[in-house]
Amino acid sequence: MSGRTQVIIQGTAWGVQDTQGGRRFLRVSCTPGYRDRNGQWNDRPEQSYSVWPAGYAPRVMDVFDRISQLRQDPDVFVDVLVVGEVSGFNAYTNKQGQPAAGCTVNASGVCITNIRGRDGKPIQPGGFAGGQQPQQSPQQGYTQQPTDPWGGGYEPQI
Repeated sequence: MSGRTQVIIQGTAWGVQDTQGGRRFLRVSCTPGYRDRNGQWNDRPEQSYSVWPAGYAPRVMDVFDRISQLRQDPDVFVDVLVVGEVSGFNAYTNKQGQPAAGCTVNASGVCITNIRGRDGKPIQPGGFAGGQQPQQSPQQGYTQQPTDPWGGGYEPQI
């Protein structure tokens, strides 16, 4: 064992941010949930991630560029799958002024799994490599619209 925490995150990409030092990271959040015994969907608290490209994964930046293009339209939501290693946790204040925590991940891989409109319906993408098409995988009973936990322009410390 190498003593590292590997994660796979399925969430919504909110955009790519550039730091003052010229580095780029992707903001991702997800709202995990579960079905109770009665079959009702229950949301859990939102989880926020700052996703940085691992030094050995330069192709991740190509995906960051595509996400950045797509998110120029505020009515387009981009679902992603991130594979990486946890590198830290940080505290911040969310848009409601409440303390919250986020996780920093060094990504060895990021892929776009779905591009959808505000109504949740998939949008036909252009330019997927290898003829891949996004998969629609809505959670049955999911009613909460995604929110951007970094609305205040938070920049994580590294």
